[in-house]
Amino acid sequence: MKAIEEHSVEPAWNQPIHAAARYSWTAFAFLILAGIAIRLWMLCLVAHAPLASDSTDYKEMAELLLGGRRFVPYWPPGLSLYLEPILAAGGSDLWLRASMLPWWLLFCAGFVRLARDLRVNQKISLLLLAILSFTPALVHFSIEPMTQMPSAALLLLALSAAFRCASGAGGMEVLLMGGSLGWLSLVRPSALPLLVVLPALVFFRRRQMLRPLLAVALGGVMIFAWIGKVHQLSGQWTINNSNGANLYYGNNPWTPLYRTWYFGSHAKLGSEEIRQFPEYEEIVRRVASLPETERGAEYKRLAEQYVLHRPDMFLLRTVNRVRCFWGFDIFTAANLRGAGGSAARWFLPVFLLDAACYLVVAGFAFYWIAAAPGMFWRRWEVWLLVGAIVLYALPYWISMSHPTYHFPIVAPLVLLGVLARDQAQSHRTGASWRGWAAVAVLALVQVEWVYFLTKS
Repeated sequence: MKAIEEHSVEPAWNQPIHAAARYSWTAFAFLILAGIAIRLWMLCLVAHAPLASDSTDYKEMAELLLGGRRFVPYWPPGLSLYLEPILAAGGSDLWLRASMLPWWLLFCAGFVRLARDLRVNQKISLLLLAILSFTPALVHFSIEPMTQMPSAALLLLALSAAFRCASGAGGMEVLLMGGSLGWLSLVRPSALPLLVVLPALVFFRRRQMLRPLLAVALGGVMIFAWIGKVHQLSGQWTINNSNGANLYYGNNPWTPLYRTWYFGSHAKLGSEEIRQFPEYEEIVRRVASLPETERGAEYKRLAEQYVLHRPDMFLLRTVNRVRCFWGFDIFTAANLRGAGGSAARWFLPVFLLDAACYLVVAGFAFYWIAAAPGMFWRRWEVWLLVGAIVLYALPYWISMSHPTYHFPIVAPLVLLGVLARDQAQSHRTGASWRGWAAVAVLALVQVEWVYFLTKS
């Protein structure tokens, strides 16, 4: 950490708002109004459509919590706890969908807030935010009760609060950092290491122990309060029960080398697909016969046993998982095709638009991060963003990977790219060949991703 540049940082939120900044806030307001309009229109279109994918599971968990019944929580609780009061008020599926709009607003506010903290080019940042906001996948996640949008919003808020705490901000930012990281860990328990690492980075920047510890303590209280609830519900001391199963789905002798997410969404007990894997089916049936509280630990044991037996296959799948993680999102297009009828005709346009929007923002980030000069990597802000991106992605790189999992870290990646561009432009340094090489690698990742999509 000594190598990180120790330059003084003037708090960006204390700086005067100049004419260019006022123009940017006007553009931001227009973006929000246009975004609300298109999302309300989409809500009208899907008013009577059933919830998609994991949404039904989070709704079911919220109903179980509302009913006060004992159960073993398979899914993480953060989103279901948010949905619970809406169901208590008699909210329909349409209201559950509409309840995700505040998360999109928090996502946009967190993006602009962090961009201002980093003091990056506002016009470029807003342009990239506009592209993100009207990407079909992001519109879809704004009106579907799933964890992608809350995770993305909470991560941006946590990063902004960490930056401000490191710049000498007061107690409200400490509370925001701890609260955001605590809730993020309940929405996506794989993000739990960030609750320790981000405050630790603040400590290394400020050399003050109290505020980082308060943030960790607040997040810890939120997490342990839920763990206490789980113990009351099921007798377990855990956040949820799916992590062991996810690890095994991505690390067993029958896991595809590239499509490591396969058993997470296919070949379930009772399906025709699982009959293609009789040994796998036998193991899944045996684990299913165990008490619910023991299944996660057994799956974890089986995964660890296989990884130790075949570390070479684990390494190969991990390399494949990293590449797959950076493919473009197909969630919305796949749901349109699955819906059939008139919705299916939108599959190809949405598929292509999702791919194009992702390639623009990710290509921008990959180019400038790779082209950035060496001094860029000595900045504390860079370590903050890179650390958050890598730590968030790491659990998916060792279990099961799919492009849908990269959604929460795309916005920090984009802002890292803007920061790299500003550094290269201001110092007139960097290597464009590295940037184009990174874009070429990203393009090859997409080609590989499309190839395997056509084979599935």
